[in-house]
Amino acid sequence: MENERQRDARKRWEIYKMAGQQAYLQGQSLQAELSWLSSLEEAETLGENSQQLVISLEGLAEVYWQQTKYANAAPLCRRLLRIYETSLGADHIDVGVIANNLAMLYHSWKKHDDAERFYRQALSIKQQHLPENHPDLVNLLASYARLLYETNRKEEAEMLKATSQVLAPTWKRSGSWTALK
Repeated sequence: MENERQRDARKRWEIYKMAGQQAYLQGQSLQAELSWLSSLEEAETLGENSQQLVISLEGLAEVYWQQTKYANAAPLCRRLLRIYETSLGADHIDVGVIANNLAMLYHSWKKHDDAERFYRQALSIKQQHLPENHPDLVNLLASYARLLYETNRKEEAEMLKATSQVLAPTWKRSGSWTALK
């Protein structure tokens, strides 16, 4: 049962979270960062597996990503990955999402070895859960191909690029035109 201290922390957390979201949407990155940091401080009192903690970590990591503060975002994302793996299982689709975010972060940061490790993890998970032509999977393949190009692995990159282009969703027509009759 929740005590009064926890209820108060949840109320403060909600206020900081809303302020962080609004500031982020308005392009006020410093205010967003400060609000998300405050929300994280409140969330820390609610437990390692609380929804508030996960939301705060994700919100703050996104702000740091936008600010290109990769060194600040990376530990938050790694913590999120551990929380998701522990609570959901290593092959859960949400683990794949966080691994993909880490891959993009390290890729942007030019830490190619780390980026590749997380691209591979995300790819392994997403291939289990998504159809082969799902936009998330196609985008992941294309991003991984870009990394391979950047690390002078053109042959591997060409194979991934070709795969991502073949799988890319295309506009489909019904061919029946029954709605116009």
